[in-house]
Amino acid sequence: MKASIHTLGQVLYSPSQYVIPVFQRNYRWELPQWQRLWDSLEEIQQPEKTSNHFMGFLVYVVGGTPQPGQNTRFHLIDGQQRLTTLSLLLAAIRNVARRRGDDELAQELHDDYLVHPRKKGDQHYRLLPKEHDQDAFVALVSGKAALPGRMAQAVAFFERVLDNKAETQADTLRRVFEVVCQRLDFMGATLESENAYSIFKSLNSTGVPLSQADLIRNFVFMHVHPDVQDEFDTELWRPLEAGFTAVDGRLDEDSFARFFRDLLMSEGQYVPPKLTFATFEARHEDTGFDPLALTRVLTQRSAQYLAIASRAADRDPGVTRALARLNRLDSSTTWPLLLWLFAQRDAGALDAAGLARAVDMLCGFILRRFVAGETSRGYGEMFVRAIRDTSGDNTGEPVAALEQFLLQRGWPDDARFIEAFTRFPLYKRGYAREVLEALELARGHKEQGSLAQAQIEHVLPQTLSDEWADALGEEAERVHGEWLHRPGNLTLSAYNQEVGNQPFAIKRARFIQSNVVLTREVADNAHWGEAEIRERGERMAREATQLWQGPKEPYAAEAESAQDREGRQVRLAFWTGLAAHLAAAHPELPEVEPEPKRILRFKARVPQVRVGLRFKVQDGSVALMLRFKPKARSLWQMLRDGPDLPNGWVGQEWDFDADEAGDAVMTLECAAASKDSGYWPALYDWLGSKLALVHAQALPWLRESIGANADDDDEADDDSKVLSPTRQRQLAFWKQLVARVSAQSDVVRPQKPAPQSWINISIGRAGFGVIPTVNQQAGRLGVEIMVAGKQPKLHFKQLLARKDEIEQQLGFALEWLELPDAHQCRIVSWRNDSPLQDDARWDEFAEWMADRIIRMDAAFRPLVRALP
Repeated sequence: MKASIHTLGQVLYSPSQYVIPVFQRNYRWELPQWQRLWDSLEEIQQPEKTSNHFMGFLVYVVGGTPQPGQNTRFHLIDGQQRLTTLSLLLAAIRNVARRRGDDELAQELHDDYLVHPRKKGDQHYRLLPKEHDQDAFVALVSGKAALPGRMAQAVAFFERVLDNKAETQADTLRRVFEVVCQRLDFMGATLESENAYSIFKSLNSTGVPLSQADLIRNFVFMHVHPDVQDEFDTELWRPLEAGFTAVDGRLDEDSFARFFRDLLMSEGQYVPPKLTFATFEARHEDTGFDPLALTRVLTQRSAQYLAIASRAADRDPGVTRALARLNRLDSSTTWPLLLWLFAQRDAGALDAAGLARAVDMLCGFILRRFVAGETSRGYGEMFVRAIRDTSGDNTGEPVAALEQFLLQRGWPDDARFIEAFTRFPLYKRGYAREVLEALELARGHKEQGSLAQAQIEHVLPQTLSDEWADALGEEAERVHGEWLHRPGNLTLSAYNQEVGNQPFAIKRARFIQSNVVLTREVADNAHWGEAEIRERGERMAREATQLWQGPKEPYAAEAESAQDREGRQVRLAFWTGLAAHLAAAHPELPEVEPEPKRILRFKARVPQVRVGLRFKVQDGSVALMLRFKPKARSLWQMLRDGPDLPNGWVGQEWDFDADEAGDAVMTLECAAASKDSGYWPALYDWLGSKLALVHAQALPWLRESIGANADDDDEADDDSKVLSPTRQRQLAFWKQLVARVSAQSDVVRPQKPAPQSWINISIGRAGFGVIPTVNQQAGRLGVEIMVAGKQPKLHFKQLLARKDEIEQQLGFALEWLELPDAHQCRIVSWRNDSPLQDDARWDEFAEWMADRIIRMDAAFRPLVRALP
């Protein structure tokens, strides 16, 4: 590597051209990075600042053999975001100079730093993005109409601050130009292509972090000779990425990285999300792999993956239908296992019917356990372990081996499922629409009508009117509270708004006319009460056993194996030793009760947050976990998006992940040097020190942020807490709003009010919600659609594509916030000048907010449900 320091002017004012390779990321910088760069330029101009400002590395590889008459072309390996932004800044200076009549500066800047005036075609530009962003960049440098996007926004930002500064300081443009070109230093390094990738990894640590997909892409391309990278990209890599593009045509990097992770795990080893690239690299680095052959394999497996995700059809219609049923559930943790099963079909060990049956078994396993109240925590690792156990089975029957594996993990039998289903609060717990639609479609109506407009209807209504109370008799309140949300009381109807709280006789007359068989059957009853709801629920449960298959009889587990017995003994011994260590070394911590479990719960006394300790017998590793229940998920998201705070609590980086139970998890892990018990004291020291830090710093902060006292538990009534005046005001306002919304809509179901700055309102799909907010300091109200879940960027862009249609239906404009550096997006309606302290205006505030909530729920709910 040859390295030397150059100013930006020396880099650009040269006969060279800098090409951003096809595998590099799109332009990513946004307002925070642009503002930071501008602040640095302002600081450099202070009188006491005499030295140059170091901007970091520019790392190149010579692009092919230089030809006579052509500029030397360098492929930019590191520094593309900085060099692109500075070129956009120079274009902004040029534009402002032209508008202000300084043609000399504008021409000098354009000819000497942005283009090679005598070169044509691609060689005309001193910096040239390849493929991604090229049209937008070329348009801006050429002074043509800007294409919408980050680059145009960057130029607009710099033009605005330059114009403002030039209003008061006439020499602004020349002075900023000279500072940019003469006082910004780069360490330029030209690499041999053989060692480019290893050096790139060590240097690329500033700016916007590389994603796991970025790192994998760069790793593969670095093994392709620069002369054929364009051809490789066009013919192989771009077709691979095409299956993972969002609605705007850009790559969905989260989805792409998930594919690589699931493919790695399909070999039977669990891979934490942040280790996706490291595992991929380790798998291929030392094998002398052929990037062309590898990419062809990846493309073939990605076609299977898209079918698994129900984004494309499988070659067998029966498999396609089974996958569609599975993907109506939160089942993405099964995808590594499904990739393995698809490989078994390719190898001839499994036919299409067997594959479809395996998919249906997974669907039945997930839904039955959900209804039976079994946890879905650990599904990610469980289904990867299924690959190991099933592939190690000696029968050569993958489906039979998988069935045995699922039985051993607690697959509810028919009797248990029927009993649980009948009394399951389906409407509150989720999957209500999926279950009701499946039961309706299973009736095989020859002219099945569309269910798109149907809503979930409570036959016994949510609001207990006098007529209904009289019909139910003396135990009306008990029956209403116990059976309201059970399956037997739910159906699908387009008459939801019309029939509402009407007596059963009126509802029955409308139900007779329904095209939905499930609803028409309700009209067979002359009366509607507890007995009818129970009987219908049991009948629906029996039908559900045919749709979500499982064992007919309880599984008779084999006697505990010697290996399992030994594992329990080892875990009990480990936890016993830890309890003794904590009692001696950290008496301030709550007592730990040893049990032969993999995970022990540590008493946190923080509502909606659990602290767990994990010990793995297999490798001897330990971990400390903070698990956030759904109501505290927004707090987890805030910590994930700003990790400096939680990392500072413990002096170590947390791993952020979400599980299928709807909980979000922060994990600290310590790998053991050995499984031998002689290493346990070192693990006790690590766990004790981290627990003490979490207990002293993290838990008090979480308690304060959630707004609860240490003695509160999940069921504590918010009214009973000792609240500050601010929180008392929040709680009182939310109660008034919830009452207003409930009176105006039978569809929108706000959560129980809590003393905080927001409340959650379900919109019918996990990861989405209608979120009313109050900001007392700013005097602002808001109602937003939260887009989170597993594919927030993709779903946001799909909704954004329908922006005009949505806003026309609403009758007001929204602010669409993609939040590129966050793992969620927001679509917001604001109301300013609305201080919550002015309680005389609460009726006005609540009316505005209720109207926004109901309208936005009506507009977004069907769109959200229809998203892939």
